[in-house]
Amino acid sequence: MNTRDDSSSRRPALIFDFGNVVAHFDYAKTCAHFGRRLGISGEAFLERVRSRGLTPLVQHYESGRMNAEAFSRAVCALAGLVLTHDEFASAWSDIFRPNEPIGRLIPILKRRGYTLVLGSNTNDLHAAQFRAQFAETLVHFDHLVLSYEIGHLKPSAPFYLACAEATGVPPESCIFIDDLVENVEGAREVGLIGLHFRDMPTLLDDLAALGVEFLDAERVQIIEGR
Repeated sequence: MNTRDDSSSRRPALIFDFGNVVAHFDYAKTCAHFGRRLGISGEAFLERVRSRGLTPLVQHYESGRMNAEAFSRAVCALAGLVLTHDEFASAWSDIFRPNEPIGRLIPILKRRGYTLVLGSNTNDLHAAQFRAQFAETLVHFDHLVLSYEIGHLKPSAPFYLACAEATGVPPESCIFIDDLVENVEGAREVGLIGLHFRDMPTLLDDLAALGVEFLDAERVQIIEGR
């Protein structure tokens, strides 16, 4: 990862969730692909696998207790699908699109000397996809803390403590930004400052209230892209 332009890192450190913060994601395309193989809609496919235990299976996978091949076999078994692992992996991973204002915010924060950490519940297939797809944004992060690598999922305390440790500053000097309220509350419970991401103007206001510095021109650039 890039070193900071400013030799002395600033407080607070900033920890960003990935999904629906740094980038948007949507499983609709994946579910539609799998559903077509079964002659059903994507919505019907999702309902089928959820009713048969997809959620705990994903949690098991994203906590690093299952490899990608075992996960693809398990999901196919739940759904009654017959797919190669490569076909499953391609469809499973093709879910991300940029959150462009966040993509403009990140390098500005880095130029201003803030420590940046990514903290995400994710798995090896998705991580491989987003590391490549969003390489120009992720290069600005000092560390990536990924659930499947550390063996802990949000909103468990060890996940947030691992993020704080990666920043090199105490938890109370860390701002954790997430789109899910339960994950924000989990961060607060272990002493981090939690911000609920809803939209970019609100996030910039919240960060400014916590002492994160922006010029007026930078705010316009971040929100409007000019």
